[in-house]
Amino acid sequence: MLFIGKYNTLTIERLTSVGLFLSEVEGEEVLLPNQYVTDDMQVGDEIRVFVYLDSEDRPVATTETPKIIRNEFAFLEVNDVSEYGAFMDWGLIKDLFVPFREQSTPMNVGEKHVVFLYLDHKSSRLIASTKVDRFLENDRLTVQEGDEVDVMIYQKTDLGYNAIINQYHKGLIYHNEVFRDLKIG
Repeated sequence: MLFIGKYNTLTIERLTSVGLFLSEVEGEEVLLPNQYVTDDMQVGDEIRVFVYLDSEDRPVATTETPKIIRNEFAFLEVNDVSEYGAFMDWGLIKDLFVPFREQSTPMNVGEKHVVFLYLDHKSSRLIASTKVDRFLENDRLTVQEGDEVDVMIYQKTDLGYNAIINQYHKGLIYHNEVFRDLKIG
């Protein structure tokens, strides 16, 4: 099974005029276009690639490194806004779609927002959302008091700053506990 929006370790099956076809253990194949193929890649080699959907919703592989992977948060810039929603730069050729229904506030070109990337089960597409609270889990804490954690600020409030802890939990840093400038992202 290919994991859309994640890294996959796949086997090079064959070379074609459009690129390399890679397969996973069960035989499902995906194309690695010629622009990502290097001279040292040989049939039978295993390579690590990121798999996403192209503009025609077909799985495609890349050796590029995206700024976000599925089920994680990142601070990304808006490249374009259309009648359907916003499109963000996530480090790949095809921009990342944020439908209007997934925007907590309207997005504008040039702005940066904290987003969560997920696979929409209705459309089977990768989409991003700025409604990050619904993707955070505090019922089962994976951290304890005193642990060192990774923190991403996503919202300023009257009490302080809401933060994403270790890509999983919602936290709050109170204003009186902040001793340097903090910014969203």
